[in-house]
Amino acid sequence: MDVATPAVQEFFDQYARSRSAMDIERIASQYADSCMFAGPDGARVVEKQAVLAGFTQAMEFLEDRGSHIYTACLVKRNERGEHYAMVRAQFVWRFEQAAASPIDVAVDSTFILYIKDGVAKIVFQHEHEDFWQALRTRGVLPSQG
Repeated sequence: MDVATPAVQEFFDQYARSRSAMDIERIASQYADSCMFAGPDGARVVEKQAVLAGFTQAMEFLEDRGSHIYTACLVKRNERGEHYAMVRAQFVWRFEQAAASPIDVAVDSTFILYIKDGVAKIVFQHEHEDFWQALRTRGVLPSQG
């Protein structure tokens, strides 16, 4: 895998900043009208509006648990023809609660971007692990029991 081009790296830097700022318009602009999500429980096609609705609710939930910082790192890519790039990125969520040490939760994802006229859109997103389980494993959320 090659290191990401500056345009792809900037796309994912904006991806991280938009989530930290809860910038719904920017988030919406980064997804195709319909895209595929895949994870440990399978794959599904999702419309952009469903992505945004779930995102808003999840971000408010995470903010209540001390999530303040969200960063993208280790972005790498492989070209997939003229209009596609496959990108593997690691995102780090930082949770800070009063009277507790900060907890960083790193999650890996793979994306396929459709790029036309210099504009990238996410058409496929693969979460390598269940995000909510990762939060439980690292002590951000209570264990299910």
